[in-house]
Amino acid sequence: MPQGRTAWARLLGGSVLLAAASSAAHADVTVVSPPTVVAASLPMRVTLLFAEDAADNGRSAKPVGRNGVHYAVPPTLRVALASGDLPPQTLTLTRDPAAPAALSLRPGQFRRVTYSTPWPADARGTVRVQVADFNASPALITLDRGKQQDLTIAANQAARQIGPGAVAAAAVSDGAKDGATGPSATLPNATPGTAASPTATTATGAVPASDTSIGQQQAAIAATSPESRLSFYEPMYIGAGRNGHTTARFQLSFKYRIVKPADPRSRSLIDNLYFGYTQVSIWDLSANSKPFRDTSYKPSIFYYLPDTGLRSHWFDSLGFQAGIEHESNGQAGDDSRSINIAYVQPIVHFSMPWATQLTLAPKIYYYLQNSENSDIAKYRGYTDFQIRYGRPDGLELFTTLRKGNHAMYGSIDAQLTYPVQRLFGGAVGGYLWLGYFNGYGQSLLDYNNRQHWNVRVGYSIYR
Repeated sequence: MPQGRTAWARLLGGSVLLAAASSAAHADVTVVSPPTVVAASLPMRVTLLFAEDAADNGRSAKPVGRNGVHYAVPPTLRVALASGDLPPQTLTLTRDPAAPAALSLRPGQFRRVTYSTPWPADARGTVRVQVADFNASPALITLDRGKQQDLTIAANQAARQIGPGAVAAAAVSDGAKDGATGPSATLPNATPGTAASPTATTATGAVPASDTSIGQQQAAIAATSPESRLSFYEPMYIGAGRNGHTTARFQLSFKYRIVKPADPRSRSLIDNLYFGYTQVSIWDLSANSKPFRDTSYKPSIFYYLPDTGLRSHWFDSLGFQAGIEHESNGQAGDDSRSINIAYVQPIVHFSMPWATQLTLAPKIYYYLQNSENSDIAKYRGYTDFQIRYGRPDGLELFTTLRKGNHAMYGSIDAQLTYPVQRLFGGAVGGYLWLGYFNGYGQSLLDYNNRQHWNVRVGYSIYR
């Protein structure tokens, strides 16, 4: 790779280098990386960067002057747009009226050309944007339709104004008010040596740590970016083990975001309301016909903020969850069990030595209804103390501790997981799972029966 092209690859960070341009010539064309969050009040913008790195590179092009090359700039650009709730759609972006239909570049020169179109009215939350006319990697962008769009615009504008090199941070941009539809859509002739340092911005549009105010704004935006409506909730796993009987235990769990907010920073009740569902089964593999010993069904509705924005010198971030949860085993007669609880759960994250992380999340609850098992607090108490410790890319231990009101009652439920990909590589997903339980209430049916230690080995989809 020529030295000039290598310099551009470094400068543009996460950008995708393309091998194709127009029919007139095969230029080095880059789809510039977008900011993480963009404002929906301004058009969707995609920026292409044309660069010429050599005088004679064997491409079929019309020379201009002694060493220059002529490139045709396409009048339109097709972009594929998709989100979790909408079918994929293709948008046609038009070239900036002030941009030329053809470029004449000599070695070391580059030009930027911007294409735009309005955002679709039904696009919400995180959207996937891919330039369909080129073999470029897609970008995930959070679309801000809230009242604080000016904050998004200001943050991205400041990122671009740090220096000439900041142009690499604005592709599908919020189009700060710098005349993006005017002459500034095309950069003046320049050489790689005149560009700003590659540390001016990152490929996601983030600002360096030295710019504290804007950097904090961007961090806050990224931390509260909405997820897909349907996502994992509690751990999902299956494991089997033997202690007298051979039993398997498996858990399915997901959550669904009821309203996708217009403003990704919203902390309102409605915008952060979720429906959750968790199902836990104990499967007796030793008995005839291998029946399920018990199954607990736990639908819930709750308010959830993964990051409230509060910071302290002794913790990294604070999340919060509160809601109402029903749990029952769907049986009748003497085997029927059910409770309804209201709960609050602070979620405190800490960074620890050796790149490990610690999360403490006490789930504190009150029994709204427990008539079928009125003494359950004696065995379960009023708090599930959850502790998660480990490395996101390695070994992690997730433990739930319960202490009943009676001095001798309680339980420990520990799950140790390790990424399968670390062992086998390739595209293998999930985790090896090792579970340990000791105490009362492994299932709702047995809330008042002591379950002596049980170790199970299995596989986890989510931890």
